[in-house]
Amino acid sequence: MVLKTDDEYLITMTYPGIRRGPKEVLDRIARGEVVNATEYYMRITPLFETSSDKYGWLNNIMSVGIGHRLREGPIYHVFEVL
Repeated sequence: MVLKTDDEYLITMTYPGIRRGPKEVLDRIARGEVVNATEYYMRITPLFETSSDKYGWLNNIMSVGIGHRLREGPIYHVFEVL
């Protein structure tokens, strides 16, 4: 995915991960239904790449994220591993 910052810089984010849960819950997600994030497990390991000097520090971090899916798309909370 390509992210665009408020100040117009571009950051590429790749984010392999897993989503697992009961079949009926995953089926509800696939149908676009609202499902409580506590009903399934969703974790990602994002990597960032940018040529921006301002955000270049992202090129050198490890991160993990948790997520859930809304009708509009996924929401991720991403944390740097220190």
